[in-house]
Amino acid sequence: MKKIIYIYSFVLLLISCSSGGDSPEAKVSNPEMAVLVFPENSSECTEGQIINSEMSTVTFKWASANFTDSYDVNVKNLNSQITKIYTTTSTSLSVDIERGMPFSWFVISKSKKSNTVAKSEIWNFYNAGEGVTKYVPFPAEVIEPLIGSEVTALGGFVSLKWSSSDVDNDIASYTVYFGETTTPEIYQSDITSNQLDNISVSSGKGYYWKVKTTDEEGNASMSEVFSFKVK
Repeated sequence: MKKIIYIYSFVLLLISCSSGGDSPEAKVSNPEMAVLVFPENSSECTEGQIINSEMSTVTFKWASANFTDSYDVNVKNLNSQITKIYTTTSTSLSVDIERGMPFSWFVISKSKKSNTVAKSEIWNFYNAGEGVTKYVPFPAEVIEPLIGSEVTALGGFVSLKWSSSDVDNDIASYTVYFGETTTPEIYQSDITSNQLDNISVSSGKGYYWKVKTTDEEGNASMSEVFSFKVK
């Protein structure tokens, strides 16, 4: 009896995958810093819509920031030190604020895809008020030592530096308050520069300071209290 042998040929189709492995996740772009437009820095804002003798509506404007979904607009009354934060997806925002008062403002750019935020510059302005012809200087802002920083005192001395501005551009002098308590006393007055050098400090101690800015008309503003610690 004959035996029949069947021989089957199999063709194996091999499907190869890319040798590169899984494709990397798309890179997340962090939001960029917004560029402020209006109210302009160190200016008097006269373009607000008057509500009454005490309040007006000012429209804050800034340029669109890349990779940004929303903005937090921070508006601070420099007299009361009260900050209000407004969130918007637009590049402008109308806010009711007090007339005849100094303000600072900045914008935080935020993205839904990133936990990183971007902070704009901080600008100061005066909201125009009734019958105001001369303005108080803006409160001084710290340059160094930065608030809450720990510094090295070369030879047991530090320098204090600050910035200042005034709509009338007539700042006459500064008075620096300095000490180891949160209510520092006058350290030196009639300072005509934005820096005070050779201040004696001790290692391991914390210090507090603030600056009074006076213009040629005798108008004065007081900064917030700054602090630092010596290593």
